[in-house]
Amino acid sequence: MRILLLLLFTIMAFCPMHAQSLKDFFLKMPQEVCPSLSEYNKLEIVDNQKNGKAMQTRNLFSKFAYMETLTDNYAHLKLSSNSKKEMKLLPLNNGGHIIMVISTVDADSISDSSISFYDTKWIPLNSTDYIDEPVSDRFRSISVAIETDELTITTSEPIALRTDGSNKPAETAAPVSKTYRWSREQNHFNNTDL
Repeated sequence: MRILLLLLFTIMAFCPMHAQSLKDFFLKMPQEVCPSLSEYNKLEIVDNQKNGKAMQTRNLFSKFAYMETLTDNYAHLKLSSNSKKEMKLLPLNNGGHIIMVISTVDADSISDSSISFYDTKWIPLNSTDYIDEPVSDRFRSISVAIETDELTITTSEPIALRTDGSNKPAETAAPVSKTYRWSREQNHFNNTDL
């Protein structure tokens, strides 16, 4: 009996107790990352999913927020009619993970996104350690593919008003898209277009 107990304790010591999913990290997400959601809002979204209900909640501004997708490594949260957040749990070469958050605001069919990285305790990380995408004054639309961990970043010039008095936007350069793929070995997004 002693040998059996000793063997059981040894196995438990070397096996992870519970692999955390993005759901677990979403529940622990600080309010600074998503100011419109309270602790209650996050719990309600996850409880609704467990109970087979629509993953929605009335946020701190009394508007509905919808979790469109919530899996072990991806979340797509619609915060309002013109703002959303995508979260992706990215694997590291040491067996750990980081959390990538893409925040997007849409206005007049133009999207502007920002990207942030956090460790699993939601401590902000330096984005340039994980992707070589320079900050620019152009609008950027960023999206991530759920299955392949590929980012697509599409940039476009800011809207300029015409000087001829019309309300139509001035001509702008065609949008440019770049694709980046996450490399677990390098802990970095690499541009696949190079």
